[in-house]
Amino acid sequence: MARVPTVEPTLSVFHSEKCRYGSGKMSAPNLPVLPVFQVLGQPVEISQIEKELQALFMDGEEDGSGVARASLINLALYSEDQDDLEKDAEILGELTSESACRSLLINADTRAAEMTAQAWVQVHCQINRDGEKTVCTEQISFFLTGDSPGMLRNIVFSHLDSDLPLAFWWRGEFSDAFETGLYSRIDRLLYDSESWEQPRNQFIRLLAAQEESPSPFVMHDLAFTRLNSIRHAIANAFDRPGLGSQVSSLDEIELRYAPGYRMSAYYLASWIAFRLGMSLDRGQSSPDSLVFGSSKKGAPSSVSVRIGKLEEGRKGTVEVDFRLGEARIEISRCQTRDFMRTLTHRPDCTTEEDWLPARNLTDVALVGDVLNRAGRNRTYSEVLPIVQELLTI
Repeated sequence: MARVPTVEPTLSVFHSEKCRYGSGKMSAPNLPVLPVFQVLGQPVEISQIEKELQALFMDGEEDGSGVARASLINLALYSEDQDDLEKDAEILGELTSESACRSLLINADTRAAEMTAQAWVQVHCQINRDGEKTVCTEQISFFLTGDSPGMLRNIVFSHLDSDLPLAFWWRGEFSDAFETGLYSRIDRLLYDSESWEQPRNQFIRLLAAQEESPSPFVMHDLAFTRLNSIRHAIANAFDRPGLGSQVSSLDEIELRYAPGYRMSAYYLASWIAFRLGMSLDRGQSSPDSLVFGSSKKGAPSSVSVRIGKLEEGRKGTVEVDFRLGEARIEISRCQTRDFMRTLTHRPDCTTEEDWLPARNLTDVALVGDVLNRAGRNRTYSEVLPIVQELLTI
């Protein structure tokens, strides 16, 4: 059955800033003409968005029934980089073709002097074997200009599917648009710390926002999500016969990261320390040589983690080597297939080889994984304080 929104969005939310927006009908007479606008769907006046979406869903249906309109969550993607607009449109289109959600694509040029807004609508449909549309999801795209944090907030909350949670994907570093009125109503916040020039400052701002919010949002860093496969491989290595009992012998770990993935190495080191119940020894640590200590029974007393760069040409983001007793374990991404490979070398024994599936780490796969898993992301919350401490060294 086709779904009809229970609340018709209006432009009344713009009333408080009418002196800057004009009469309330937001127009965009001086917007740049970008080729990517052609892939955003059908241009539409903001006041007519819901009406045009209804028409798109009924298009081509002679009996007037339309196609099934699916939505389980609101997903917003926001960026202030116009160079990434086409890529963002492709990513969101692929995501909404697989996930039942109402999606908002928002790109903002905050350097422009004039405050304007332009909108487009389109639908993404699943096609059955007969070539017929079955279930469709909707996408609304916005191009905003001008430095007004309130405009982003108003655009977002006047076009959500009512009563559904909001997953907000913030691309790039947080700007002034990341303000209380916005993040206080976000349920899940997605970001990628690998894209930040100064991660420490961004985390300070992020955590301050979460503490300030009366209903704290769940945090999802794609830099941590990328590690799901290698974390699984490490845990699996400790389950090998005869190795789990030798955890206390662990004393040195070597991590290697690909260009642009240093935060992933820090996350992996922090996760290992957390799982071992160890704390950072600041006096003995440097950015590329971390030392963790513990007095916990059964845990190693001290572990050093050396961090270096991955050999050029190697596939994957992070690799790890370590010793347990006389065994040496090497974990890396397979260079020819989508697997994590674990090699276990033991004296006077044939090298053991294990394989675990590892999907291609595209942004679509990462965000899809976050949306599918949901939950409180407790492990990430427990690891983040250690990461913050590493960033102060």
